[in-house]
Amino acid sequence: MKYKVSDKQYEVLVKGIRRYFSEATNSIWDKRNKIKIISFSSEEITIKSFKIPHFINKIAYTFLRDSKAQRSYENSLRIKAFVPKSIGYAEFKKFGLIHDSYFLCEKYAYDFTIRELLTQKDFKDKENIFDQFAAFTYALHQEGVEHLDYSPGNILIKKMSEGHYEFKIIDVNRMRFKRLTQEECLGNFSKLWAKAEDLEIIIKAYAKHAKIDTKKALQIAAEASQKHKDKKNFKKKMLKNIKKRTIPQHELEKKRDLLSDISVVIMVKNAEETIAECLDALRLFDEVVIYLNNSEDATKQIAQRYTNVKLVEGEFLGFGRTKNEAATYSKHAWILSLDSDEILNTNIIDEMMQLDYSNKQKIYRLKRNNYFLGHETQNSDFIVRMYHKEYTQFDDSAVHEKIIVPKEAQLITLRTSFKHLHILNINQTLKKIIHYTDLGSEDKKICFFSVVIAKSIFAFFKTYILQGNILKGWVGYALAVNSANKRHYKYLKQYIHCQEEKRER
Repeated sequence: MKYKVSDKQYEVLVKGIRRYFSEATNSIWDKRNKIKIISFSSEEITIKSFKIPHFINKIAYTFLRDSKAQRSYENSLRIKAFVPKSIGYAEFKKFGLIHDSYFLCEKYAYDFTIRELLTQKDFKDKENIFDQFAAFTYALHQEGVEHLDYSPGNILIKKMSEGHYEFKIIDVNRMRFKRLTQEECLGNFSKLWAKAEDLEIIIKAYAKHAKIDTKKALQIAAEASQKHKDKKNFKKKMLKNIKKRTIPQHELEKKRDLLSDISVVIMVKNAEETIAECLDALRLFDEVVIYLNNSEDATKQIAQRYTNVKLVEGEFLGFGRTKNEAATYSKHAWILSLDSDEILNTNIIDEMMQLDYSNKQKIYRLKRNNYFLGHETQNSDFIVRMYHKEYTQFDDSAVHEKIIVPKEAQLITLRTSFKHLHILNINQTLKKIIHYTDLGSEDKKICFFSVVIAKSIFAFFKTYILQGNILKGWVGYALAVNSANKRHYKYLKQYIHCQEEKRER
């Protein structure tokens, strides 16, 4: 845990922030980020919980830049007069990378935001408030502060006395500190999305406080405002075009009917980072069997949100035997076996809808695009994953299990591929190496140490050179080292087993 507090009296609160936040019931915002109000030592305190970042941002916020929580705290300390009192921040890591983070400040008892003035035509004392808002913004700019999300909901206003108002800004993790040009100062108003008449009042007041040419100021601000509106409208239009078309109910039922012969079966343990994305892609299948194997994280809670999921809990019997056990709980005879870090896409699902499920001797092979630390690697692979459970099944291998393909079977390879989020972070490689090499070394032995060395070196050479991952820069190198380590420890453990057997004779 990493944290800082503005005063020692808040240290207990910040250190226990996860508990305080989870137990708090007064929620005022619950979207991408979450905001709750709690009482602590007779104070009302606002806690903002930031959304857990995706993998690339986890790396960025761990190694390259400060987290949003830390920036919120430090920026608030830097501009104390313009923000609610800052109390502290806390951030937590998982597998060596940032996970959840929190920013704490006083609960500011504001009366309204600038949004109400911009949306209500007859707001009382409107021009006077706009004038004071312009003065507040000018003071902010004079301090060299550019709030990069200077939008209506982030500007709080409190009536102090008749005709006098106090302003505070929030959501301060995105700020720039520099000497601002006149264009930057006036462009800072663009995110207000103000109507032309309101923007004119504000800019005239700003020009008066800044002692700049009013006509020029109005022109610059109007152009910046229109540019921002055009950009946002264009983005909305593009997203609307890109966004998936809502599927009519009759078409949705037709798609589900085409997949109604298939049960998806997934063996899962501690997969909270990928299981939601995996299950999101499987909504058209009427049954997804999740076989939970002693999972200790939030995987179960996440899976329970999906209406098409059948949840089964059982012991790990080795990969092959466990996958066969999981398949016994399916209601359909055709099994699509997936891992919790494998993500289907609409193209491969559409292709599955066109397949012939009348012949149980057909077995389907899928192409898998492997991702390592968020980057696609050069080594895609083909794996048999769809079969009729009355015709075949997985072999009993403890690791590197495969579906048995009888000689008379018709093996068919699908044209499209899917995504495999093989390794999300470096620490995960170490855990997988321990787990898989333990399983891979059981009941097997290598008795020549030279074989250990040769197989380790060849694994690196194959992954880095032969498979072309040398073209992937540091990611390709890390992938090759990971591959070599897996082979090295697998065969080293087998060699040690061999030596132990010799000593026991």
